[in-house]
Amino acid sequence: MSNGDSRPTRAEDIQEIVDLRSRYAYGANILDGKSGDLKEFASLFTEDGTFDVGMGLATGPAEIEAMMTQLTTQWECAMHYMLNPLIEVNGDTATGTFTGLFAFTTKENPKPIFLSNIYSDEYERVDGRWLFKSVRIRTAFADPVFLEGYADHLE
Repeated sequence: MSNGDSRPTRAEDIQEIVDLRSRYAYGANILDGKSGDLKEFASLFTEDGTFDVGMGLATGPAEIEAMMTQLTTQWECAMHYMLNPLIEVNGDTATGTFTGLFAFTTKENPKPIFLSNIYSDEYERVDGRWLFKSVRIRTAFADPVFLEGYADHLE
């Protein structure tokens, strides 16, 4: 708290929200067929938090964990990259938009699939900790042959 009192500064709030988004990404990643800690992932949401991935809506940590468990069973490897944060803080609430790159393989298809996503978030500070109040994900584009086209230019 660098402002001389016990309240976090705007910059500290923003950094904590960026860290929250990073913990989300790491929790949703899968390496060697092993997912992150989905219970920890779900704990990043408020008790009434919503998670909208465009294929259904989950409310609360238990439903969010169940949805992520169902989604991640399809993936062999999954990596989330969070970019370009735009965050507005208003006391104990905030909104944010991130762009993201999501790369994954499935158990049936080892060829990477790339999605460019827009993450629209609402946050709430609960007991001094920033949590997701809502996460809404929309895909800007999906291109399963992106890697082939890019790799051709490297040879």
